[in-house]
Amino acid sequence: MQLFGNLMALITNLLMFQPIDNLFMKIVNKIFYFFLITVFLFFVSCSKRGCTDPSSLAFDIEASKDDGSCTYPENSKKTLVFNSTGTWCQHCGEWGKNFSNNLSNNFPNVQIITLHNNDNFSVDVGSFIQSYLDSIHGPKGEPHFYVGTSDIPNNYNQLDSAVSADLLLNPEVNMDLNFMITDGKININVHSKLSDGFSGNNCYLATYILEDGRVFEQNILGIYDSNYVHNNILRSEASGLGSAFGVPIIFNSAGDNIKSYSDVVLEPSSLWNYDNLYVVAVIWQQNGTDYRFVNLVR
Repeated sequence: MQLFGNLMALITNLLMFQPIDNLFMKIVNKIFYFFLITVFLFFVSCSKRGCTDPSSLAFDIEASKDDGSCTYPENSKKTLVFNSTGTWCQHCGEWGKNFSNNLSNNFPNVQIITLHNNDNFSVDVGSFIQSYLDSIHGPKGEPHFYVGTSDIPNNYNQLDSAVSADLLLNPEVNMDLNFMITDGKININVHSKLSDGFSGNNCYLATYILEDGRVFEQNILGIYDSNYVHNNILRSEASGLGSAFGVPIIFNSAGDNIKSYSDVVLEPSSLWNYDNLYVVAVIWQQNGTDYRFVNLVR
């Protein structure tokens, strides 16, 4: 009705103010252009596409048509491996690197987090994790590998077997994650959903920020390689509480927990390459002083 009223007003104005010999064509032209503009605006207003499901982390409140971009907690078991290392450690750049490369190449569902000790990449949260591992297993030196918090002898076959066994377990928590970096700050959303009858009691969520591709010297059998590329560097934990295992979380009656962090301040881009940062969210279950790895998402 509004469109019809606008058209009638336009025709009335034309009849009042235009010469009669050009009247017909001018009416037709203006009506035609008015119609095109109206149709264009209509389609523009209705053409916003995106995720329309509010239960998804990818939900776009402005979207009117779903484009298949919604994401949900993935039913997938992942494994966490801690690698204790140091740029000064001559075997860390040799067989330690080979162990890490083999894991990454052979197990796409394995996430390595390097815990740098007493070097330029050392951070508080890494020291807290290392101190916890030392407290339950005793100091093991560098390089050394742990599957979750389980100590693994420095033998690749045993490491491979431990990873394989963990990956065979059913996922007790399914997870989804997204993050965005803007103006030196990061926003993170993590969706965790109970699975396989898991109670979710005494669970913690650690939201680790990592960096790949950092070129810095590394001792390799006594010779320093200044072009060595360091990956999976633990930079921070998003809660900022100084906890090795993050913060306690509670699942609702539907088995869901959504945790968000807004405007977490990052180190300057001269120290951290924002293009190479990524987030790994890990669910831990506490039992007394012990923390059991449950699952993760990257």
